[in-house]
Amino acid sequence: MKFISEFLKKKPARMGIIFSLFLPFLFLLIWMTGYNGATERIDQLHVGLVVENEESRSIAEFLATEAPFQSVVTSSKEDALLNMDNGNTDMVIVIPGNLQSSSADGTEKLIYYINERNSEVVKSVMEGLSRKLTEQLNTILVSNVQPLPIQAEVIKVNEVSNFSSSMLPMILGFIPYIAMMTMNIQFNIASMILKRQFGKWELFFGRQMVLAVISIIVPLLLSAAIKIFLNVEASFWQLWGFEVLVFAASICMTQLGFTLFGTFGPLFNVLFVPFQLMTAGNVIAASMLTPFYRNLGTFLPAPNGIQGAMHLVYGGGTVGDYAVNLAFIAIVTWGLTILRLALPSKAGVVQQNIGHKAA
Repeated sequence: MKFISEFLKKKPARMGIIFSLFLPFLFLLIWMTGYNGATERIDQLHVGLVVENEESRSIAEFLATEAPFQSVVTSSKEDALLNMDNGNTDMVIVIPGNLQSSSADGTEKLIYYINERNSEVVKSVMEGLSRKLTEQLNTILVSNVQPLPIQAEVIKVNEVSNFSSSMLPMILGFIPYIAMMTMNIQFNIASMILKRQFGKWELFFGRQMVLAVISIIVPLLLSAAIKIFLNVEASFWQLWGFEVLVFAASICMTQLGFTLFGTFGPLFNVLFVPFQLMTAGNVIAASMLTPFYRNLGTFLPAPNGIQGAMHLVYGGGTVGDYAVNLAFIAIVTWGLTILRLALPSKAGVVQQNIGHKAA
């Protein structure tokens, strides 16, 4: 009993108990509110409708009216596929120009392009919609005909055959945050040990030099290993450059937690883990979350890292927007860290008051 009493007096032990209570209820609160009713929000998904002429336009209007999604009508298949590659739409439906006139012959197909870079939920929803929409059109255009004259052809874009490659976006986008969070816990302990020997600015900028080297070397080794052993669409330099930004944003954000809250920094950093996993878009599209959470991922490292990595691994689209977001996160959080360090600490104010009284 004496050991338990002494053990519980230690701050790390009490912090461990807080973590054991904090984490399960944190995930419960955030995920249950964020995912609530997500599968009912199909109307937040976007589909590109390609119309080849005026005859197919009437079909497009029917689909836009009857289908539970938001539609973007275009006359160019190339533009529609590029739009999907850039993440603006979740599926493209190509409607042949002579669909109505030749449907009775059973020679026409509705072609559905589904992006494999989408979340698993979105891919499943879109495949189900492709079958449902085709059946609806058959009953309207050519009723009481068997077999169904209009067929559905589903083409999967940016498909990855190796399952291990499908895990890469999480490794490239989310694991750096966990790794840098864990690293900064140890760096904070080391800094506390050395603070009697060095000033806060000397400690800070010395640590920044070490962190800068880590943000360059670790992504370099990680990108090299991936390019050697796995098949990804991006070049080595694209992969490495983007990962540098992911690591830099993760370092700066997790470092801010310790600067603001000291030993409670890990709680600050862990607080954002469920938000980042939920808004990453690899399990369920962010647009299907409750409104409060939909755009939150833009301001967090992992969602930008995962979405950018999906483009790099699967191909198609650009990572420019995600790279800008990561750079913005790194600059803002690093700037806030500098600002907080520039403010006088409570310990410094107390020592200053003691000095004045002694004088």
